[in-house]
Amino acid sequence: MFGTGDQIELVVPCAPLRTNPSDAAEMCSEALAGETAMILEIGAKDWIRIELMADNYQGWTDLKQWRIMNQSLAEKETLKPFLIQTPTSPWVRRDGSVIQLPAGAVLHLDEASQWSFSGIEVEPLFSIKKMFEAHSDPFDAATAFIGAPYRWGGRCVWGIDCSGLVQLAFMLCGKRLRRDASQQAEEGERVKWSERKRGDLAFFKNEAGLIVHVGILKSPSHIVHAAGEVRMDRLEESGIWNGEQMTHTMAHICRI
Repeated sequence: MFGTGDQIELVVPCAPLRTNPSDAAEMCSEALAGETAMILEIGAKDWIRIELMADNYQGWTDLKQWRIMNQSLAEKETLKPFLIQTPTSPWVRRDGSVIQLPAGAVLHLDEASQWSFSGIEVEPLFSIKKMFEAHSDPFDAATAFIGAPYRWGGRCVWGIDCSGLVQLAFMLCGKRLRRDASQQAEEGERVKWSERKRGDLAFFKNEAGLIVHVGILKSPSHIVHAAGEVRMDRLEESGIWNGEQMTHTMAHICRI
């Protein structure tokens, strides 16, 4: 039985977090395999409201995709954690079935060299050499997702939004950012347009002046971002340009 305050871990490759306890509700973020959370509220029909441990983001999720942790967080931290770096990778479960795990999924390796996520034992289908090779450049990490479809609230190669792409790219480089573009805009230091460089974050505003979009600079003149899909576009002081059309209005540049 699940209860308020329980610590839980995700047992599927990814799971949506929603604004309300319904499959029809807006997806506001996404949990990835092996991530942990705390239950804040028990709802009807298998819905629970949780807070992710990684970024303190809250939302409603289907409890059937989670399990109660059989170890305390302190005990779990004694296992060596690994963060998958490639957009997706195949793993074989005990029953012989293959499961695809996304970048950002958390696996653990115990003293007996057994891989697992959320207590589920798995073995890599292919070589793990590239799978856990950490990135040092957030832009490089983000470009691995070029062509991935845009999905509001998404955080993986099967669908990702602008701030999810930025959060994931920095996470693969060992840096934790908050979830939403408006929150990320409060991190780091603002830099002048003339001082912008690769790896800086560019933020964009709507007509009301609110931050609604973010991307990572490849160079002073190009940016990778998620809009329709993860793509590269031209960056000017006025904003993002796709061909002859300006798609996003510049707000400011930040350096993390």
